[in-house]
Amino acid sequence: MYFTKSEWLKNEFSKTIDIQNLDLQKIVSLNDKLTQKEICDIYIPLVEYLSEKVKKEKAFLTYVQDNILNNKKEIPFILGISGGVSVGKSTMSRLFLELLRLYNPNWKIDLITTDGYIYPKQKLFEKGIMTKKGFPESYETEKLIKDLKKIKYGHDNVPTYTYSHLTYDRLKDNYYYINRPDILIIEGVNIFQTNNYSEELVSDYLDYKIYLDSEIPQMKKWYIERFFKLQQEAFQNPESHFYQYKDLNKQETENLAIELWENINEVNINKNILPTKKRADLVLHKDANHEIDNINFQRF
Repeated sequence: MYFTKSEWLKNEFSKTIDIQNLDLQKIVSLNDKLTQKEICDIYIPLVEYLSEKVKKEKAFLTYVQDNILNNKKEIPFILGISGGVSVGKSTMSRLFLELLRLYNPNWKIDLITTDGYIYPKQKLFEKGIMTKKGFPESYETEKLIKDLKKIKYGHDNVPTYTYSHLTYDRLKDNYYYINRPDILIIEGVNIFQTNNYSEELVSDYLDYKIYLDSEIPQMKKWYIERFFKLQQEAFQNPESHFYQYKDLNKQETENLAIELWENINEVNINKNILPTKKRADLVLHKDANHEIDNINFQRF
């Protein structure tokens, strides 16, 4: 079921979430954009839809546990968010987190990203795949699946890996604990991956999958714009992985950003990320202004 933005706006939604106190500065990633109007027009109806889906899932699980298993246990609904590099996944994930919390104040809702499950830099160097960072082979996927299984089975305080975008590395001995949420959002570029040699996939533990899409030339533009901002800000920090590039001039910065995009990110998108779009339940497409311009429910 496909909607253009204008078609979507013709639907009647209650839009019952008060977003006046929503802190967009904490939600919107560097070089991304988001307006209150778009939140009301696009995202609040989607949050209402997802909330209804979760309620029905919880009701069914309660029936199964009461009548078949005789074992009451809260099972989290896991929402997966994926898409290309620089398309705005982090912004959308944080927005869904806050809106779902506002719409369902009695539910516990949490968020993790798969960045922390990329092998530590030293391990990537040892394996000779530092230039494949972000590719499926750079992730500790088996560990991620084990952690998702514990979360799905209702374990208490499951430690998940965390990540520093400054040092470009996993944070050692710094865990984020997930303690039996009603909804867990997990964001990552490769979480919809298939693998013919694995008995289990990350997507086996996802109840609903959203793919954020845009044209590759548009993502490239956003990546380069973000790289310039990072070069002027984060790269100036001596702890930054990219500190060596702090003094590049404008042309050198652009050349480096293009090289990284064309040799790593675009290859990863074409080879690994984009093919998983067809596995999503919902595909949201962004236009050149960072706004959702069509909504495609591939499965309900």
